Amino acid sequence: MLNLFPWQQAQWQRFLSMQNQNRLPHALLLTGNQGLGLMHFAQLISRHLLCLNPNADNQFCGACQSCQLFEVGNHPDIQIIEPEEAGKQLKVAQIRELIEFMSLKSFTTKNKIVTLCPAEAMNRSTANALLKTLEEPPAQSMLILISHHPERLPITIRSRCQRIEFKPAANQGTIEWLEQQNIEIDYSVDILLNLTGGAPLSIIDMLENNIFAERQHVVADIENIMKDKVNVIELASRWESLGCGQVISWLMRFCQDLARLKLLGSEAEVINSDLRHQLLNLAKHLEINRIMHIYDYLQDKYLESTAQSNFNSLSLLEEIIIYWNNPEHIK
Repeated sequence: MLNLFPWQQAQWQRFLSMQNQNRLPHALLLTGNQGLGLMHFAQLISRHLLCLNPNADNQFCGACQSCQLFEVGNHPDIQIIEPEEAGKQLKVAQIRELIEFMSLKSFTTKNKIVTLCPAEAMNRSTANALLKTLEEPPAQSMLILISHHPERLPITIRSRCQRIEFKPAANQGTIEWLEQQNIEIDYSVDILLNLTGGAPLSIIDMLENNIFAERQHVVADIENIMKDKVNVIELASRWESLGCGQVISWLMRFCQDLARLKLLGSEAEVINSDLRHQLLNLAKHLEINRIMHIYDYLQDKYLESTAQSNFNSLSLLEEIIIYWNNPEHIK
């Protein structure tokens, strides 16, 4: 059986429908939040298309030469293109390598498949280098682009791909899947899904690394920031160790909850319901306009932290800490 995650069933049926109707495109664009298993889905597509003896249910057999090569991670008709370092941009040389690979004859006499992740790691030069291949794809080739921020892709790239979108997975099937995993869950599954934007695999990763527990410390950090009881450099360094984007995301959700509590009172529905008491105390000392200005500022910094360009995460977090407790910065 295909090892699909439960929240990927509809997307898989769409892919099968395109295949059964001989409408498979030469380029697919998989989009959705991190933690939804987009790379896993791309690998299943690759394995499915390259299997030499699919069974009656049109699933890969697991026994042919192609399936065996896939199993050991050494299939000559599959290539994955990623930045050489996390957060860096893809290089033109990597795109040229991709183009050369796709132009070669298939080892299995079926397809050659390249997965490019994340697609938004392309700059203008790399996107232009790829464009001609998208316009005139080699025979027996498929390109799978994975993007968590498709809005950053040039329209010339997006328009030449068939898009399969993955929505946040917060339904009952996802909750049941999480509960069946061999992990200890000390939080409400609903809270976890809210905190990760409906990304079950991010939940697993954060639980295994005890990341969620750090939120309580970050709330306490905010209290100390407002009392001028922190060393900015030391705090920014600790936050950086948790992940710059992760901490900013938490801060943004804290601001959303603070605004709700400020406007609707103590019974307002909040994302971080397990931290309601601490957030209520914070809300007492913040005016609504200040909360909204901080949230807007955090949005800008989040975009900066997730952009595929060089940035100093420590300096960025230092700026956030200073900004939070300096009303004169708020216009």
